[in-house]
Amino acid sequence: IDFAIAHLKTSKSLERVTKWSALALKSRITLYEGTWRKYHGNLPDADRFLNECVEASEELMTSGTYLVYNKTTGLTGKPYQDLFATLNMDVVADEVILGRRYSNELSLRHGLQFYITARTQGKPGLEKRLVNSYLMNDGSRFTDIPGYETMQFFEEVQDRDPRLSQTIRTPGYRRVGATSTSSVDFEATMTGYQPIKWMVDASLDGNGQSYQDMVIFRLGEVLLNYAEAKAELETLTQGDINVSIKLLRDRVGMPNLDMAAANANPDPYQANLYPNVSGANKGVILEIRRERRVELVMESNLRWEDLMRWKEGHLLATPFKGMYFPGAGRYDLDRNGTAELEIYTGSRPPETGPYQLAVSELDNTSRGNIITNVNITKTFNESRDYLWPLPVEDLTLNTNLKQNPGWE
Repeated sequence: IDFAIAHLKTSKSLERVTKWSALALKSRITLYEGTWRKYHGNLPDADRFLNECVEASEELMTSGTYLVYNKTTGLTGKPYQDLFATLNMDVVADEVILGRRYSNELSLRHGLQFYITARTQGKPGLEKRLVNSYLMNDGSRFTDIPGYETMQFFEEVQDRDPRLSQTIRTPGYRRVGATSTSSVDFEATMTGYQPIKWMVDASLDGNGQSYQDMVIFRLGEVLLNYAEAKAELETLTQGDINVSIKLLRDRVGMPNLDMAAANANPDPYQANLYPNVSGANKGVILEIRRERRVELVMESNLRWEDLMRWKEGHLLATPFKGMYFPGAGRYDLDRNGTAELEIYTGSRPPETGPYQLAVSELDNTSRGNIITNVNITKTFNESRDYLWPLPVEDLTLNTNLKQNPGWE
């Protein structure tokens, strides 16, 4: 990767590999390796890789080649949402380091919007723990509010980090190109937290009919890599936060992260999610992890990779929960006078009106959060599942290879 950085062109390109995309890749690789070595038994050279991450990130950040996209002239006028809700990534070229082009004219299409909107694609939805992680719009913690666990949808999405309403459908949501608002569609989402990130107008909803360009690397990730690596090295300063995380929060009008305040009062909710974090920088590391989850949700498989390198695979084995409901009845989620959901007990009522969900699909006998795949017990083997098994064919071809632990 160092050879590539030294020899690739320095001209900016959205679809061709350059020095800048190689630096972004190095930033991702070295953060992964450094934190993997730290959290998987204090393996040697963790700091070496974290320092390489800082250097690669800093070179890209200070080059002046990329900026955090912050224009209000896009499809929605909301810069964070428009970073993904755009057909042509040239519009958001300030931030995009590398992307993949698609074209309707050239029949180069994908199926992203079909996956998110179709009733036959598993009904994807985001989860309650993610929604809990978004701060209030004044920078305070949602999970510090008494009774947050049993707050219903309309109340829980009020006055939150604007990235929440630019990632899932919330009251007042209007699709790109639409003249009316759209509520949550339980025909298309299992949890009720229906994703809208990457979504443009409804004409692209058909099977294999999406052709918006896709972002692979962007400056926002590099800024977060930089802040996290410095926090893990215990060299992070408030000035470092000001040139990284602050830029992302400024885009959506959120208060800056205060390093001293975070370390003085680590968030207990985040600490429960990530019990492996400790030390003087515990509070700010937890806040940087929150920021990664919020800023990078649904991008490049990064959440999976984060859980692997942090050795927090246990989170994959816990139930995947959705919205909270206090019991049976009809629910008008966006308070527009029309119920979107009916939760019933006993036999299923006639299939008219709102979408119907049995009370048994909540995580309590008469109330609770929607719980998905109730008949599936998820497991994660801590001694095995952080590594994939090596393919039998490769073990046969090269007898010097040894199978990963637990996969023999």
